[in-house]
Amino acid sequence: MRKLSILFAMCMAAGSFSGCAGKTTESEVPQMTHAFSIEPMNLPVIFNSAEDAQNTCDKNLANVDRLRGEIKAVSGKHTRENTLEPLNEIDISFDRIMGISELMANTHPEEAVRTAAEKCTERAAAVLTEIQMDPVLYAAVNDVDTSKLDAPSKRYVEKTLQSYKLSGVDKDEATRAKLAEIDKAMVKAGQDFDRNIRDDKKTLLVTPEELDGLSEDFIKQHTPDADGKLSITTDYTDLFPVLKYAKNEKVRADLTKLSSSRAYPANDEVFKNLLQLRHEYATLLGFPNWAAYNAYDKMAKNTETIEGFIKDIATITKPRSDQEVAELMELKKREHADADGFYPWDRFYYTEMLKREKYDFDAQAVKQYFPYERVKRGILNVASQLYGVTFVQSDRDVWAPTVEAYDVYEGDNLIARFYLDMHPREGKYGHAASFGMYSGIEGLQLPAATLVCNFPEPTPSNPALMEHSDVETFFHEFGHLLHNLFASRHHWARQSGISCEWDFVEAPSQLFEDWAWDYDVLKMFAVNDKGEVIPKELVEKMKKSEDVGKGMFNMRQISFAALSYIYHSMDPSNIDLLKTMNDVYAKYSPFKAFDGDQSFASFGHLNGYSSMYYTYMWSLAIAKDLAIPFKKGLLNLETAHKYRDTILNVGGALDAKDMVHNFLGRDYNLDAFKQWLAE
Repeated sequence: MRKLSILFAMCMAAGSFSGCAGKTTESEVPQMTHAFSIEPMNLPVIFNSAEDAQNTCDKNLANVDRLRGEIKAVSGKHTRENTLEPLNEIDISFDRIMGISELMANTHPEEAVRTAAEKCTERAAAVLTEIQMDPVLYAAVNDVDTSKLDAPSKRYVEKTLQSYKLSGVDKDEATRAKLAEIDKAMVKAGQDFDRNIRDDKKTLLVTPEELDGLSEDFIKQHTPDADGKLSITTDYTDLFPVLKYAKNEKVRADLTKLSSSRAYPANDEVFKNLLQLRHEYATLLGFPNWAAYNAYDKMAKNTETIEGFIKDIATITKPRSDQEVAELMELKKREHADADGFYPWDRFYYTEMLKREKYDFDAQAVKQYFPYERVKRGILNVASQLYGVTFVQSDRDVWAPTVEAYDVYEGDNLIARFYLDMHPREGKYGHAASFGMYSGIEGLQLPAATLVCNFPEPTPSNPALMEHSDVETFFHEFGHLLHNLFASRHHWARQSGISCEWDFVEAPSQLFEDWAWDYDVLKMFAVNDKGEVIPKELVEKMKKSEDVGKGMFNMRQISFAALSYIYHSMDPSNIDLLKTMNDVYAKYSPFKAFDGDQSFASFGHLNGYSSMYYTYMWSLAIAKDLAIPFKKGLLNLETAHKYRDTILNVGGALDAKDMVHNFLGRDYNLDAFKQWLAE
């Protein structure tokens, strides 16, 4: 998932990221009907020009300035109506800037618009910092009598006050000014880091013969140059097929090395600077380091919990990973008797080979059942059936010709909007993510979000057959999208959308991956060009083969989690990023190191997730527990509706642990996760 800028996520949504014993339900509504002073949003605003970005900033920041002045002009007692409601409208005004600007900066085909969107984000972030560090606003919120407020409103006050404190509002004027300066610099450095990755797409020229093992449809997607060479890029639509199927080890190695060198050396200095800024920010607020600051309002709460989690999962996983690597190394030695180690470019190729030998499973043979359009329609149909909604394609404005717009209906009621931006183009975000655009606010605006992927685009002569791993990715990101859209019937912006604790946000998306492995689900859309439904025995083979390399995959995830945590928990003043990465990988990574690995520079989550890559494993552990009630059937509507009501709809109106308890009827634990690792 792609979050908003880290500053916005911390400053605006931090209030809903903290643990709290208070309980409410998603059905509670405010005690009073508020007449908003900002105009309703009838349709999502899309940037068609640089001027659109500027106008969006101008309009919404003018609202912020007016509302801020109204709160500060209150002469008597501060109340819900004269303080909390205007502050909520301030939050909504920032929401109307940040999400769309982040999306446009990463997807718009025109560079001028991308640049203007980045500038809009920087400008809004600076004002947001002022708001979060304004002691007069803080005092105003603190002055509100909460004794007669409903539960959601009390939570709003509690979390808002906490987010102010985490921004340094109670520090002296000089410290607040310094924090604001650092905040601005962090936003800029994060944008530079992301841009350097996005803009550095590398290309490897190969002959068709050097792609022996790749499917015919993959070859057709690449037009030969005058010398008959094919251009293979580091985009994952090229990278993963080559790593899985190219028999030529040198091609796999060369493409891996190119991918691992993206954004280097540019991001070496950029990330060092970002680490310095984060460390200084955290220590000014009284935390020992950024990792401790960042953990404070998450489920984990503190660095000791994160360290313990990483070590515990590594201890559980490493024996299996070591055994798997040894088994795969034997396969490699059959082809290369003098092989000196198992490298990252060996992982997918020999895993696929072992799947074929052990389970007679060939991932290439499965692709025929997953043409892009059928997969897309299938996922929409599955979500529609599960959650009782209808998706209707819309002809409203989009920012690129291949982008599709959809409306979401519940009965006759329009409840949300979303976009699918699913195919690669120059200047676009290069991976897969769900971008939140607008939070749903009851009575004011519908939620909107965009799914951004880079799957091959179908043509009349090429149906764009998908790897099953891509189908799984589609389900994962669509899980994020649904979470964003369903958590929309809230009054307070800080409780709408994916505003739960950040280390829970991956749980719903990782749970939705399970639907990509279920035969009853797949038979609804997995059909080849002959009209044949995917055979049940093939799905069973596919599921069994999925366990191949499971330990190795999870150790790799742990190495990433450890790296993101360690980078942010050490003093960055003299940090050697490459040495630190190599030391961490030597301890946790299942693969042999290779010269020229500078992959930290293109590890995009080091910006958006900073110290929290552990989130993926943490959320996965919870997702495995959430999956237990679905064992009665993934298409069981009673379970699905309860899950939507207790998890997806809730947004930030409850702590994640309470949402999970309401769904499971108990507190979550690691038992299901440990069992899954052992399977």
